[in-house]
Amino acid sequence: MSLLSVQNLDKRFGGLHAVKDVSLDVQKGDILGILGPNGAGKTTLYNLLTGFIKPDNGEVLLEGQSLLGLPPHKVVGLGVARTFQLCRPFVGLSVLENVMVGSLGPRVPAVDLTKRARHLLAQVGLAGKEDSPAELLSYGDQRRLEIARALATEPRLLLLDEPFAGLGSGEIAALSELIRDLHKNQGLTILLIEHKLREFMQLVSHVVAIDFGQVIATGSPSEIVKNPKVIEAYIGRQDADHAA
Repeated sequence: MSLLSVQNLDKRFGGLHAVKDVSLDVQKGDILGILGPNGAGKTTLYNLLTGFIKPDNGEVLLEGQSLLGLPPHKVVGLGVARTFQLCRPFVGLSVLENVMVGSLGPRVPAVDLTKRARHLLAQVGLAGKEDSPAELLSYGDQRRLEIARALATEPRLLLLDEPFAGLGSGEIAALSELIRDLHKNQGLTILLIEHKLREFMQLVSHVVAIDFGQVIATGSPSEIVKNPKVIEAYIGRQDADHAA
């Protein structure tokens, strides 16, 4: 059984068909990439999976248990955590307090939450910044804080939404290593959206490519980069270019 099974997921916003009959499976211990140009429906798909919006049709199953109709905090309580395209620290709270908030869910063991939060911050490279106001962190450190806060919920599945957005090359390399460590050394199952294609392809083991809300290709990174439909989605039809 897949850890996450998405079946025929569909969502419209008025005349916009944002997600069209999307099906995919995430195997336990995998790192699956969701690839697509801007406006393809990737973040809408994440919002459907995590309870921020409700689909019109389809099913989302976490080890056979339906997530449909559950609010985001219930989805997190079952083991699905996420980060966002734009960092959303809890303003007015310290870095440590931000992570401790994530530790209040039902999956977290009854331990010293302060000690646990400090451990998670050290794990993501924020040791020594525990007492800083979260909103004053650099953008790269806010990305790390988002991951630490998600990890604090004890997820079975972590959804990362463009974690490299706004980062420099050095920050991207360091964050790539963190994601690789979470996956390979700690066995965390990860679903990843990212536009930095070189880093994306180096991290993921399997790719689902979507365009205009629907799946256009699936396969390994080497297969996806050669797929004509994926190439067309990113650079357009050659005949259309010539016609212009």
